[in-house]
Amino acid sequence: MIYMDHYRTTPVSPEVKRAMEPFWSEQFYLPVSFTRMGTDTAEVLDNAKARVLTSLGLSQGEVIFTGGGTAANNLVIHGLMRDADLSQSSLVSTQIDHPSITTPLEFYRKKGAKVSLLKVDGEGLLDPDRLKENLSPQTRLVALTWVNHTIGSVQDISSLVKMIREVDDKIPVLLDATMAVNSMDIDMRDLGVDYLTLSAHKIYGPKGMGAIVAPRKGGLKPTLFGAVSESVYWPGGENIPGIVGLSVALEQAQQRTDKYSNHTLTIREALMKALEREIPDIVLNGPRGEKRVSDNVNYSFRFIEGESVMMFLDFENIVVATGSACASSDLKVNYILSAIGRDHEMAHGSLRITPGWSNSLDEVEPLVETLKPIVERLRAQSTIKK
Repeated sequence: MIYMDHYRTTPVSPEVKRAMEPFWSEQFYLPVSFTRMGTDTAEVLDNAKARVLTSLGLSQGEVIFTGGGTAANNLVIHGLMRDADLSQSSLVSTQIDHPSITTPLEFYRKKGAKVSLLKVDGEGLLDPDRLKENLSPQTRLVALTWVNHTIGSVQDISSLVKMIREVDDKIPVLLDATMAVNSMDIDMRDLGVDYLTLSAHKIYGPKGMGAIVAPRKGGLKPTLFGAVSESVYWPGGENIPGIVGLSVALEQAQQRTDKYSNHTLTIREALMKALEREIPDIVLNGPRGEKRVSDNVNYSFRFIEGESVMMFLDFENIVVATGSACASSDLKVNYILSAIGRDHEMAHGSLRITPGWSNSLDEVEPLVETLKPIVERLRAQSTIKK
């Protein structure tokens, strides 16, 4: 099997699996005070938090473990807005951010807040001047995504945050770094954001685990309520195996960003050259070069639907995606591709190929050689003609 759908999910690495195993059976206890087992587990939890902070360049701060990246983004947004006067609140993001950001913002728009989902250019990049124009004394949050989950465009976060701070250094900034952790060397002291979110299963960790990392404690209001043991923001029993797994996966990812980027970049470039050489009438979605992350390839194939291409590749044991992994269960036009100027046909004809650690250059040729006749056959049958 050729698996190049790592933006949907990654396998758990052997190191992460080994780190998690004791906490399923041998050390199964929760961090309860005044017991030896509970104290030992509390120490495990503290070590995991310290590992997360250190991996992101922080010596202190707050780590909130959640049920995933979607939960992390939601918790930050609702935690900031819970008691806000919505009639005097402005929220800012972009048209191509993840649904876990744009959907909560739309919720607050319906409740009376001003929400600005800013346009991006044809490569999916945000103009700093456009962002500046939409900041005001009422801005309660700017939510940005470092690496787009569909087209791989990399926002210049340092410049965007610097500009925000020049306008008003009290505006909270949320950075979704989910798709950046594998390839970007992250130092939160330099980034200057207030909240960074990530998801474990995108970085060779366990599913159902995410985290919010903040350089300073406080600032959010609780939005979930119940028995509080470790976190007022995420009450209930702690997922100790998942927490350990996330912390180890993050540490590993940040230790290997250069190797990962070089590895996936080589595959990306070879794949793009082969696709453009062998298959006509395709259009790259997102930027080329350094403005594109190393592990993302996304093309629109004219005159056919990406869903059909993905299905026929799957029959050949080649796993890729069409459009957004979080929006591919329906046939609506992909909102990100629409935002960068793709029409209905081109948006439906997209294929997202995302290599990872398990892939090699040897897989490029068989992937393209399998894809080429599938595209030719579907185009011959298509009612959409030149």
